[in-house]
Amino acid sequence: MPNTSRSLPEGIEDHTRFQERIWHAQRWAWVGFAAILISALFGALGRGGPLSQQETKLAGGSLELPIITRWNAPDELRVFFLPSSSDRRFVVDPDFLTIFSIESIEPPQKATDYENGRIGYVFPADAIAASQVILRLQTQKPGLRSFRIGIGQDVVERSVIVLP
Repeated sequence: MPNTSRSLPEGIEDHTRFQERIWHAQRWAWVGFAAILISALFGALGRGGPLSQQETKLAGGSLELPIITRWNAPDELRVFFLPSSSDRRFVVDPDFLTIFSIESIEPPQKATDYENGRIGYVFPADAIAASQVILRLQTQKPGLRSFRIGIGQDVVERSVIVLP
């Protein structure tokens, strides 16, 4: 028999318990949507935000590269070279090029070479000032991917999550 603790007109049943369950489910949905929104703002769902980028310091400079990115979406890798009187060399292994395609490099490299199983992009020397190179990337495949990247002989292994 339905709960009739309230004074309701005859023939109307009290569904308060059902309504309270609906309200409870709605509140959990609000919490879930808020969590998704906050994680997106911080970059946990891809491009933009502090959680989507990592900085790697190396002997010849530093790299800012994506940790979390979106499949088939543009992204950037920034290379910061310290002042040097000799040419600067940014290197990636062939696995990097299975994850990303390089759409453009600004400023353009002076030369490209292949040495010790790595592809090298050579940039002109500047003994006075540090310089920055921006590689515009396009992701190729979704999933957790690893690659080796570095400046000169200082090479590290990094991973990226490419979300669908």
